[in-house]
Amino acid sequence: MTRLPLACLAPALVLATTPVSAETLADAIAAAYATNPELAATRAAVRQVDEAVPISRAGMRPRVDGAINFSQDLDDQLNDFGRRTTAGVRITQPVWAGGRVQAQIREADARVAAARERLSALENRVIADTVAAYANVLATRAEVELNRNQVRVLTEQLRASTDRFEVGDLTRTDVAQSQARLETARAALVASEGEAQRAEQAFLRLVGKLPGQLEPLPPLPEMPASADQATETALASNPDLLAARYEEVASGHGVTAVRRERFGQASVTSNFTYQAINGGPLAPFQVDGLTGGIGVSLSIPLMTSGLLSARTRQAEAAQSQAIETIEATSRTVVEGATNAWVVLRAAEAVIQSARVAIEANALAAEGVKQENLVGSRDIIEVLNAEQELLNTRVALVRAERDRYIAGYRLLQVTGQASLIAPGLDGPRYDPAANFTRVDRSWREFRADPDPREDRLRNRPEGAPEPPALPPPPPGIRKVSRQ
Repeated sequence: MTRLPLACLAPALVLATTPVSAETLADAIAAAYATNPELAATRAAVRQVDEAVPISRAGMRPRVDGAINFSQDLDDQLNDFGRRTTAGVRITQPVWAGGRVQAQIREADARVAAARERLSALENRVIADTVAAYANVLATRAEVELNRNQVRVLTEQLRASTDRFEVGDLTRTDVAQSQARLETARAALVASEGEAQRAEQAFLRLVGKLPGQLEPLPPLPEMPASADQATETALASNPDLLAARYEEVASGHGVTAVRRERFGQASVTSNFTYQAINGGPLAPFQVDGLTGGIGVSLSIPLMTSGLLSARTRQAEAAQSQAIETIEATSRTVVEGATNAWVVLRAAEAVIQSARVAIEANALAAEGVKQENLVGSRDIIEVLNAEQELLNTRVALVRAERDRYIAGYRLLQVTGQASLIAPGLDGPRYDPAANFTRVDRSWREFRADPDPREDRLRNRPEGAPEPPALPPPPPGIRKVSRQ
């Protein structure tokens, strides 16, 4: 009867023939960080939020408007009489907004910080998901090998049972039991192969390519010593929780901005106008010249029919929602940290028990086999012993996978996966670079390249070129950039 050596029990050793050029976990994480489209989309979303700061700053910056008007009286001669041309430039400089603009700038700054934390949360999740996909590929491939070996073992067992039946040493029932167990093993092999394909597709979704030969998982980073320590770290550094706190700060500034609208606003205005007017035949006159003026305007809302009150209450309700979101996120973080730590410790216990059980089941299976040869054990007992050995081997594979995944889920919820995960020692995407570029920009005619032609801006330096976009659906006009 064919048997797996005990050295093949751990999932890292089931795939022992790993070539030097095999893909590592660091390679997978680096590829996911550089090319994952969900990360790229969120980086673009952060840049959208960045623009709220210069938009807010524009509230206290000068504005220049130009206007040209031309009209012509219609008469039977359609000559120069009744022709009017007016051209002017108006310059407006706000000098007072009651603190509204400053509050809007602080609100926008807080929302930028929240957006960066949401990006960090997604980075941690993508890294943890990539680790899970990598570990799942290794585990499902190991299960396929275990089930394939089980099919080989049971095939030999059925052949031996058939031979012994032909010489009258076993009954038809023994052969039927061997046949049934073999078919069950074949079904389990097909199911495990399907799970392996599903794991590879999850890997493809995250990393952007199908997995080849994968190296064994490296040792886990240092984990918190207790659930309380894990929870404390998560409450201090979880990106989703930090984002919720920044959103509450932004909402508070939003309330201030609405309230400051009651203080009114003042601005200095200057205008320069050129007029050219020709009167009609009944009133012949001509005006042609340049005029200008400067003035100060002040407006204070005295009655808005409840508009400002309603907007204030609306902003306060938004802040109230943000406060409760902090509490809800805190509870989710505590639950996630505690659950991940519990799963991690449970998986470690299962690993220890499974290793002992494998040794015991291997010895038991061999003993039952030998006892069957001398007639003191039935064939069903041999089959059950083989199944017990397979079950414990599969349990070890799954426990090793669960332990590793739980470890990175714990790093995800504590916000540390993006800090200590392998493969991130190269260039990182810096969301602050775009903010610095646009924060105090005054350039009037400044736009970024066509997003359809410059997708690398959503990726870290050195990332590969994204695949070409598919053509638009039939009947959709191509968008013009002009």
